[in-house]
Amino acid sequence: MATRENRLRKQPCSLYNSCVRFVARNLKRYKHAEFLDRIPPMIKNSIILNVTRAQKGFHDDELLGMLLNRQLTRINLSSSTITDETLLALAGQCPNLKSLILTQGEYRFTGTGLAAVVQSFPLLEQLSVKECELVDDAFVADLAHNCPQLDLLDLESCAHVTDASAEAIKPLQLTKLNLSRTKISDEFLSAIAHERCGGTLEDLNVGYCKISGAGLGKLPWETIKYIGFEGCEVDGEFKKLHILENNFDC
Repeated sequence: MATRENRLRKQPCSLYNSCVRFVARNLKRYKHAEFLDRIPPMIKNSIILNVTRAQKGFHDDELLGMLLNRQLTRINLSSSTITDETLLALAGQCPNLKSLILTQGEYRFTGTGLAAVVQSFPLLEQLSVKECELVDDAFVADLAHNCPQLDLLDLESCAHVTDASAEAIKPLQLTKLNLSRTKISDEFLSAIAHERCGGTLEDLNVGYCKISGAGLGKLPWETIKYIGFEGCEVDGEFKKLHILENNFDC
């Protein structure tokens, strides 16, 4: 009897997920209906999650806009087409957003859309926007000023990010920072080493930057659990010493 009761309790969840998958797969059918506007935010968020994970993302800003809501706190657009309209819709409808993943999406936005990101999400904790020509030191400064709760920042291959960004990043309590393949150098590491950011970092990637053993040596290694410095000019003795002392794989 207990087994049967457990099975029955699981059925509503299975039915709910099946309905969400059906709507997500056939989302275009509802574009000109009032159905999407009327469903509760929790269900809208489940549909968004299914589309971004299993249905190859959003490629119609109007459809996404019909689902966005104030209760949405996380969205991954890595499989979606991202335009200014996409980002402006997020900025206008999702003030409580905490995690925004743009990396690997089809970037079609301009500085206008990107500016909306840093001005509209005061609760943002995670941002990933790799290989974006629009991301520069000015963007990082605005981001740090407007999003003080940032915990994860991934700007890999953003070629216009330089040592100047250190000043903005210093006061943040980041635990994960990826600046690999950017234009930072030892000067950046020296600038953050003894600031708040340097004391909270647990995961740092500076691969293929102008980083040396001297620059890495300034970091508070007792707090760092992982550091990536592949492609950097770091001598073998330095690698051996810190890998053994800190017991992690670089």
